[in-house]
Amino acid sequence: MRVLQATDTYPPPLVGGQPLHVQMLARELADRGHEVEVAALAGPDGPRTELDGVVPVHRVTGFSRLLRRFYEDPERPFHPTVPDPGVARSLFRLVQRQQPDVVHAHSWIVHSLLAFLPTRRTRLVVTMHEYGAVCARLTYMHHDAVCSGPRFAKCVACASGQYGVARGSALAAGLAAARPLRRRVDRYLAVSTPVAEAGASLTRGSDAPIVIVPPFLADDSFEISDHGRPEFVPPTGDYLMFAGALGPHKGIDVLLDAYAELTAVPLVVVGLRRHDSPSAFPPGVIVVEDVPHDDVLRAFRHCAIALVPSRWPDPCPLVALEAMAAGAPVIASATGGLVEQVADGVTGRLVPPGDVAALRAAIADLLADPDARRRMGAAGRRRALAYSASTVVPRIEAVYREVTAERSSPVAVARARSWLA
Repeated sequence: MRVLQATDTYPPPLVGGQPLHVQMLARELADRGHEVEVAALAGPDGPRTELDGVVPVHRVTGFSRLLRRFYEDPERPFHPTVPDPGVARSLFRLVQRQQPDVVHAHSWIVHSLLAFLPTRRTRLVVTMHEYGAVCARLTYMHHDAVCSGPRFAKCVACASGQYGVARGSALAAGLAAARPLRRRVDRYLAVSTPVAEAGASLTRGSDAPIVIVPPFLADDSFEISDHGRPEFVPPTGDYLMFAGALGPHKGIDVLLDAYAELTAVPLVVVGLRRHDSPSAFPPGVIVVEDVPHDDVLRAFRHCAIALVPSRWPDPCPLVALEAMAAGAPVIASATGGLVEQVADGVTGRLVPPGDVAALRAAIADLLADPDARRRMGAAGRRRALAYSASTVVPRIEAVYREVTAERSSPVAVARARSWLA
């Protein structure tokens, strides 16, 4: 099958779990005999085509490049919530040349794809990795609580609080205007039940419900072979570990407050800095950046406890699965997809999001009970097997087969060609 993966960002650089997921999926599909290509927004180096192993990666650009000066991270471009005629033209030409059976979109780049897809020849599948299909902030949070659902005026005010009035209003308005077009998508995949529930309105009236397909781990993530501790962790003894964006939405502030009274055990923080990252850390905290992914997995293998204290309804963080596959017990917030990943009392502990005292108590309890940590770590490895590539990727392939077998209403390609010319 010919498959085009489309995403806002694609490594390098690695700037989060979603780009890593798309890269892993492209490689796995290629290994399974599919003809795979990737379309992603170009970074500062401009448009080009390169190879990621055997997978061609087309870096495309459009009018939204003019917004780069407003990006929080210039290395991480993002698509607006409306079609970008330049990006749409590049994608249209790519689709015409490759003639894929399926275009699988993973981010707001879908808005430019909806200018001409789906067609009878090419189906359109979208994975919702977070809440960006219905939330301009992507987090589905409103006034520090889980959102009750989108409403235009509320969304404009909420997005303006994060992005500023002009940018926030434009993003929220674009998302609302795109809602009718989004109903044309052949199949939505959601990484967890909370994401599917938030996006349920997108398939209202459709015979095709949202399919829950979680992210996955490479099969070799479960290998027991060990090359020792990476250099950035303590050479001996127990340590706690956090990996992820160093922002309040990931609960880094909650973790540091909880850790302030637990300094006898080092805390290793592997992170991506943001504008809202802490400027100072308590004694005993080891902060490292730009760590190779394999070294992160090795660090999880040796840690006493992995910590995922997210404040937002974290959709299905890959980091929790990686820690479980490495045999680490996980203490996580009882929110979002983490509730589906971590079995409370079996593979780790769940605590209320934002609760410093509960997080501190859970850490102290597990540090004092090595036997419980070993039991939970072993149970976590068994549970994580359900998220292995050999288990999850066939489910994605099944969706591809299903949508390509369905008969769809033809789209006037000639009309799209004239619009994009």
